[in-house]
Amino acid sequence: MTFQLYDYQTELVTKARKSLAKGHKGVLIQSPPGSGKSVVIAEIARLTTDKGNRVMFLVHRKELVEQITETFTANDVDLNLCTIMTVTKVANRLIKLPKPDLIITDETHHSRAKTYRKIYDYYSDVPRLGFTATPWRMNGKGFDDIYSEMIVGKSVKWLIENKRLAPYEFYSIPRADIDKLKKSSTGDYTNQSIEDALKTTIFGDVVENYVKVANGQKTILYAHSIEYSEKFADEFRSAGIKAVHVDSKTPSSERDEIMNDFRNGKIKVLCNVDLISEGFDVPDCTCVIMVRPTDSLVLYLQQSMRCMRYQPNKTATIIDHVANYIRHFLPDTDRTWHLESFEKKHKKKQQNENEIAIKECPNCFGVMESKTLKENNFCCPYCGFKIEVVKIEKDVIDTTLSKLDTQQIVVDYSKINLIKKYKSTDKKELQSIEDWYLYAKARNYKDGWLKHNIPGFKNTPWSIFYQTIKPIKRKYSSIF
Repeated sequence: MTFQLYDYQTELVTKARKSLAKGHKGVLIQSPPGSGKSVVIAEIARLTTDKGNRVMFLVHRKELVEQITETFTANDVDLNLCTIMTVTKVANRLIKLPKPDLIITDETHHSRAKTYRKIYDYYSDVPRLGFTATPWRMNGKGFDDIYSEMIVGKSVKWLIENKRLAPYEFYSIPRADIDKLKKSSTGDYTNQSIEDALKTTIFGDVVENYVKVANGQKTILYAHSIEYSEKFADEFRSAGIKAVHVDSKTPSSERDEIMNDFRNGKIKVLCNVDLISEGFDVPDCTCVIMVRPTDSLVLYLQQSMRCMRYQPNKTATIIDHVANYIRHFLPDTDRTWHLESFEKKHKKKQQNENEIAIKECPNCFGVMESKTLKENNFCCPYCGFKIEVVKIEKDVIDTTLSKLDTQQIVVDYSKINLIKKYKSTDKKELQSIEDWYLYAKARNYKDGWLKHNIPGFKNTPWSIFYQTIKPIKRKYSSIF
């Protein structure tokens, strides 16, 4: 018995076969997380082996070998004509393995690594297909030297609208000082800097917010370290919520038992470190909690969308405690994918040109695109709170001459005294947000300087920043 593919999946299979028939040696297929790439892969493998041709399927983690083997078996793929191995094993056995007629690479955003290149170079005359949700690398390197054509699947928005992914609610409740994050040579944040950023984290807050917006939901929590993952699991258990930590060092038999208990609902919160990302499928997970900051778009989408597998009447919940959305926007933000490289120095410009306005609700901390807020009459789609829109206008200089009315000149000594006081104040002496505000006013600094310099506010969304300083502005409105 073979799989019944959805129309959009059949379309990917057809396009991939046509590209190979045209003579393309390498074709990359992009399709979002949860869109059913494994079904598409299994169908291509079946069509290939049905003709007596041999398939080599590459995975980057051994846990995925058994999973894809089961998928192939369910779709009547002839396993006698398949080599399903980790990329490391294949690279070490090239001389011994039978030559394939087609190479399929899962999670091909990893394929710039030397082990992959060794295999591709060895089988240079063999056509290859690569599958990924995110053809993107933190170092800006492209894939056009591996693949000559890219097929882009349906967008996340399309999949939600057509009931192939679940709609979601996104909450950002920051519990980290993201200004302290520093990158390693790999491009993502170092564990030490994450430790520093999370030093003020109150573990109970994460549990409290879960109870507030996702109580009882089957949840996957992503932490940056085993120590933190275990602490979060302990905190959930202390609150009477069944939670377990699992990692790559957990014995396989114990891990299998944990996964089964999670699937069956005996465990409500599964805390982990990256283990439950690529290739892990829990269809009835409805909530994700992110307490691991990342600069990797790949990791962000894999983790945030893990709860968006479609089920009727399901709405997924994403809780972002580390402001990952500020760097990567929302899961269904429209993205343009490219095979070509882009230089790091152009990254910032590229992001600014395509910037998407994101708003936060100050009442429930829900996150949405500005256009969604506008369509909802500026009321939060999650809690109904009326959100005040702060319009930032550029300074306009009036160049026309006008007569000075001397009767209107009034010397405001309260303003002079404040300016005097804060002009002579050292930055190191500033303690409160109010101090920072008056220090900035005394020097005619703009709000942008203020946001950039107040500790902990540099990467905070403008909406939250304005909500914070609004009472202070009001207090001194008669002076400044």
